Formats: sequence, structure tokens, C-alpha cells
Amino acid sequence: MFTVAQPVVKALVDRNSIRTGEPITLKLSAVWPGKPGFATGFTIPDSLPHFDIWEKQNAVIVKDGIEQILTITSYDSGRFNIPAFTLASSGRETDKEYATNAINIQVTPVNVDSLQDYHDIKDIIEVAPIEQWPYIVGIAVLTLLAGIGLYILLKKLGVGKKPARRQFENAMHPYPAAMQALDQLAADYQQQSVNSKQFFTRLTDIYRIYLSDAHDFRSHQQTGGELILQAKPLLPQDLFFQFANAIRLSDAAKFAKYEPPKEEWITSVKSIKESITALEKKVTSPAIS
Repeated sequence: MFTVAQPVVKALVDRNSIRTGEPITLKLSAVWPGKPGFATGFTIPDSLPHFDIWEKQNAVIVKDGIEQILTITSYDSGRFNIPAFTLASSGRETDKEYATNAINIQVTPVNVDSLQDYHDIKDIIEVAPIEQWPYIVGIAVLTLLAGIGLYILLKKLGVGKKPARRQFENAMHPYPAAMQALDQLAADYQQQSVNSKQFFTRLTDIYRIYLSDAHDFRSHQQTGGELILQAKPLLPQDLFFQFANAIRLSDAAKFAKYEPPKEEWITSVKSIKESITALEKKVTSPAIS
């Protein structure tokens, strides 16, 4: 009697412990000689408990089986379980199911222990009204005198023609300006002349200024999360994950008083530099839409 070998299915992750929002690469595989008809991939739901699915690749046929890659993350903190995935059947042996192993993942939150409480709300103190008209008259007189003085000065200097145009033509292009600013930020880190909040604030400001000057994108009004969503379709997958991590570290350092490890400082500069370079090469329209 002819016997078909049974598939061996398993699930592997590239890490078992992450911080909230960090990506996990989940690899599902089924290996069996003969490939008896289970070549449609795995049954994957639209959502997983405590996990978000960032990307679901199609199953690919490899030697003696198939593989399927998922990229997931979690925004909850705690110890959670990635459930088992069932190997989808293409029609043969439908009475049998082959499932992967479940995997435990530890998700740790960003450290916000250093946050201080807000000051208590104080009672409203009544203040006697102050006459406003003397201030209004004074401001009006000063404004009028300042306008007259400025008009006379501009007329004397002959402002408004060639000098302004030459200054614009000599201005540094946004891309080399961003690269120079990032190099200076790295040098300041080496000299230990900036703290983490100053460092990561300048880092995101350099990226925002580049987008605004080079592509007319209103990046100064965007949150870190909006910058990440904007960059996702524009950057390669591996570079996008590095960029997103740098932006999240910046937000944590600025708003949650989180102290990133020292090795993350230069890694974040490198990620932003590579992201700006990728955008400079890829985006050819005058504005990012």
C-alpha cells in the first residue's frame, strides 16, 4: 500500500521579546516530501488577539514544501500568545488538519517611570480689571512710528531687487542641507554636548524640514505617527521599519522622557539619513501627496 508522507508544519519568529510597536517577522512553513496537494498556504484570520498584522505575504513553494511570511506587532503590553495556524487544504485529505505550534511573545512598554505628576489645579483668583485704553493708544502710536521708520529705511536701502534673488540662488539645496545637519548632530553626540531630548528633537526636525523644503509637504504639522504612515509606501520594507523605530524613539524621548540606549542614537541618525536619501532618489514630483 502506498503511503504519502505527512506534512511537518511549524511557526518561527525572529524575536520573542519586543517593545510596543516593534515588528515581528513570523515564518510559517510546511515541509513534506511528495507535496500531496496542500499548496494553498495557511489559514490566516484578518486579525489576531493583541497583535496587528502589518503585512501578509503570499505562500511560496520551496523545496519539499511551502513557506509564508507575516509581519506583525503589538501595541499592548504583557505576555501574549500567537495562536496556531492551520495549513489550508487544496482538496486532498480534507478530513485532516495540520496546525503550527503556538508562540509566546513578551511585549514591554516604553519606560515612563520618570514622568512627573502635573501640578494640582488651583482656585481662580479674582483680579481687579485694568484700564486698557492707555495701552491701546500707546501700541497704536508705536506701530505708526515703526511703520514710518521702516518705510524710510527700506526706501533708503532700495530693498526688493537683485540681492534677494542672489541670496535665494546661493542657498543650500534641502538634501545636502539635511545631510550636513545630520552630520553635525552626530558630531554633537560624540562630543556629548546634547541630551537625549535635544538630540531626538533635532533629529525629527531635520527630517521635517527636508520634507517641507524639498517637497512642499506640510510636515511641521504632522505627528510622529502620521510621518510613519506617510513614509510607509515610499520606503523599502526593511528601511521603513528602521525609520519607524527612529521616529517612535524620538517621540518617547521628547514626550515620555525615555532615555534610549546610546547605541540607538547613532542608529537613528543612520536610519533618518538613509530614509532622506531614498526619498531624494525616488520622489520626483514637486510635492509628496
